[in-house]
Amino acid sequence: MERIAEFILARQRPILWVIALLTIAAIYPALNTRADFSLEGFFPENDPTIDQYQAFAEEFGRDDNVIIIALSGADIFTEDAIRAIGELSDSVLEIENVTQTRSILDTQMLTNRDGMLTAEPLFENNRPALDLEDIRSELLRNPFTERSVINREGNFTAVLLYIDEDKNNFPVRSQVISDMYEVLNSWDSRFEVYVAGIPYFRNQYVHLLNSEIIFYISISSILIILLLYFLFRNVQGVLIPILIVWLTILFTVAVLYLTGGYFEVLTSTIAPILLCVGIADSVHMLAKYNDGRMLGLNPKESRREALIVLGSATFLTSVTTAIGFGTLMTSNVIPMRTFGVYTAIGVLLAFIITIFLLPSLMPYFKDSDPVATRQGRVQEAVGSSLRWLFRVSIRHHKAVVIGTLLLTLVTGYGMFNLKVNGFVFDDVGRDSDLVKNSNLISEKLSPQFTIEFLIDSGSDDGITDPDLIAAVAEFENFLLDYDEFAKTMSFATLVSEIHRVMDPENHERNPLPDSRQLIAQYVLLMELTDTDALENVADFSYRTIRLSTQTYDVGSWRINQIREEIQLYIDEHFQDQDVLMTGTPVLVADLTDNIVFSLASSILLAFLFISLIMAWLFRNMKLVLISLIPNLMPLVIVAGVMGYFGVDIKPSTAVIFTIAFGIAVDDSIHFLARFRIETLRGFGLLDAIRITTEKTGRAIVLTSAILLVGFGTLGNSEFESTMLMGQLVTLTIFVALLADLFMLPALIYWLRPDLPIRKEAPTPDAKPPRESVPEPALH
Repeated sequence: MERIAEFILARQRPILWVIALLTIAAIYPALNTRADFSLEGFFPENDPTIDQYQAFAEEFGRDDNVIIIALSGADIFTEDAIRAIGELSDSVLEIENVTQTRSILDTQMLTNRDGMLTAEPLFENNRPALDLEDIRSELLRNPFTERSVINREGNFTAVLLYIDEDKNNFPVRSQVISDMYEVLNSWDSRFEVYVAGIPYFRNQYVHLLNSEIIFYISISSILIILLLYFLFRNVQGVLIPILIVWLTILFTVAVLYLTGGYFEVLTSTIAPILLCVGIADSVHMLAKYNDGRMLGLNPKESRREALIVLGSATFLTSVTTAIGFGTLMTSNVIPMRTFGVYTAIGVLLAFIITIFLLPSLMPYFKDSDPVATRQGRVQEAVGSSLRWLFRVSIRHHKAVVIGTLLLTLVTGYGMFNLKVNGFVFDDVGRDSDLVKNSNLISEKLSPQFTIEFLIDSGSDDGITDPDLIAAVAEFENFLLDYDEFAKTMSFATLVSEIHRVMDPENHERNPLPDSRQLIAQYVLLMELTDTDALENVADFSYRTIRLSTQTYDVGSWRINQIREEIQLYIDEHFQDQDVLMTGTPVLVADLTDNIVFSLASSILLAFLFISLIMAWLFRNMKLVLISLIPNLMPLVIVAGVMGYFGVDIKPSTAVIFTIAFGIAVDDSIHFLARFRIETLRGFGLLDAIRITTEKTGRAIVLTSAILLVGFGTLGNSEFESTMLMGQLVTLTIFVALLADLFMLPALIYWLRPDLPIRKEAPTPDAKPPRESVPEPALH
């Protein structure tokens, strides 16, 4: 590290010019990074779950391209109201990238005209074609309109807006939503208007998330600036760390853009993570610089000592933190893999920028004597507290170790209450307008999510088998016994409706025809009506029946329970057919499981890698085992607290464990690396622990205070994912601080790892050797 320090200190001005040019170059790509959000993007190619969903979408269309414009009014069935709904439907149909709309005005009534099945429109040119009372009765009776586009009371309706499936991405959805609101703002409406739907939610989610991130980055930055000023009491102690972390975020976003990445749910959280985590290196370096100044070194010598003594330790902590995030590359969830890679890149960029920029900028700031300033008094107060903490942890080392381990076990027991549970509309506050509107539409009409079943009869025209249709109808009744399903529709529903029209007397006795020939005749009659009703419930060759269920957003835990029960029913009642189950709730359920179990394997892999690094670094198995305990404590306690308070494991909360692991490893490595250095310099075990607790402990306290401020502000967010990240990471920081400065010294003192120490060690009261000598090798 000494050569690198000499290189940097000899080329400070060229380094500043290079960083300035790179900053200018990074601005354009960072500003042009796009955002998107799609469930399919979370799955790897050829994943069975996504293959099944895409097979369904190719045959029957997607279930995630519909925006719902819901209208509430006292009386929908008046000519003025009908005309207003028609004008709205016509206007939104003209929006670019909207392929079709659907409302009550598009409804056709099946009738029997001399033995011929006809589909007659209920409205023509936005006017009623029949008596309004007859229209009302038909709409509220029709299984394809009731609770789809009109509620049972007839005072709540919807216009469904279909986005082009081939262009259903974030920019197109943004354009459609913007144009839709222009129409709504100019529409002379007598209704209360509510907007919902999966594409609408996805875009609003991204906008809300981005605005939250910008807001909390701003608040966190201000609070961190104030805290830095309180701690260092000079301009360089404030501007340099903040500049470093902002440049880290800028360069990371630029790399994201240049490598084809984009912002989605997980990568959007990289910026606040880097804001808090990335500042640690510069704070450690500044704290070490101030140590040198307080020992009497001049500014240049102090900068050199900060680079030499802490360069290796900060590099090691950056590498291990990057490994923690980098192991997410093993995940089969693409956004989690992307999140891991770019966060790891950001952590390493923070180290590189700190090492080169901090010592190069410091000569341009006025330097004050830290002993004579409030900065010195603050640091002395922290040091005094650490010395007291050292005395307590050593004097009662057994009680400290046993007590903290018991606390960890008792708290960690709560993890057995954890369950994996993710929602389609996850992380947005239940009191937000976005969720309220969605819930209102689900209550008045039907839920916006569908679980789809494709029942393959095994042969062309196989769906005309009356036994199969009867089995499908029974299956629908079985599904409707679940409170989670609000409505079902299938080929059996359509056949029953045709049977009612063509043979009402027999329909009263048996809602379904019992003859293959009669069903085939109904299918032929339906083909002649020139409506799309048939193609919505059966494939082109009449081999496959579609059964669609309107499903409430009840969470992946419950959805998986229901899927298991449904699968048992299918195995028993459809032994001769192949039944495929898919839809957005199924995607979310499988995705949640994938993310959680991928994260668990990634954390185990990170533990393995970091244990190997520790073994190489310390060459002492006892010290390696000692190092793992404070790294495990925060994870176990956070998991236990989540279990006790009913916080589910889902994509947004699962990431917290990676962040927690990174923070815990960072502090423990700083502590143990400094402890190793002090033993190699000739200090005995007790003095090495004391010096490390006081000197490195001070930097750990300062960085922890900054992290607490940075993440603590997130705990007030209305975004559930952001709020939980703030609260749980804040808990992690506190636990890691307790583990590293209270339990770790006691554990080292109790287990006494066998480390090489010079025979003539300094006395306990001796000052540390002057730290102007080159840093000893760490192995």
